[in-house]
Parts: sequence; structure tokens; C-alpha cells
Amino acid sequence: MYMKKFCLIFAVFLILVVSGCKKDDEMSKKDIVQRASDVAVEYIRVKKDKDFVVKDAEFSSATNSSIVFVYGYYKPEKDKEVVLMVDSADDYKITGVGSN
Repeated sequence: MYMKKFCLIFAVFLILVVSGCKKDDEMSKKDIVQRASDVAVEYIRVKKDKDFVVKDAEFSSATNSSIVFVYGYYKPEKDKEVVLMVDSADDYKITGVGSN
């Protein structure tokens, strides 16, 4: 009887812990993307003396990569797309800038 109660309580506890960790991971990815976007905007402001508008950001699809691609354009040049590679594991260092 006590073993069944223990197993049930342990299972509920395990489910709560696992579901709680999943929410933290999603939130931290959102925070990482926001920080990478902010760093990209500041980098363009300082290095190029231009305003940068972020359109989108995504993590690299490479396994265990800490690179975030930040897509956008220089104001008011909406037709000229710019992408910055930001390494979130290396103190949000800009590792590359490209444009079309």
C-alpha cells in the first residue's frame, strides 16, 4: 500500500519537474534571441553608424551550436537584407555580417 502511494507521488513529482524544465528552456531561448537582437542593433549603430531593424532571428540548425542568426535591414533601406551571426556562448560576440 505504501509502495503504491510512494510510486504515485514520485511519478507526479517527476512529471512536474520535467514540465517545469521545458518551460524554462523555452523562456531562455526567447531571452537569448532578444539579447542577440539587441546586440546586433547596437553593433550596427556603433560600427556602421546606421539604424538596424530586426525582422527575424533564429538559432543555427547545427547540432550544439550557439549561433543565433539575426535578420533585418538598415533604415530606411528595406530592400537590402542584412544578417548578423551572434555567438550566444561567447558573450554575444558578432561572428559575421552579411548582406545582399
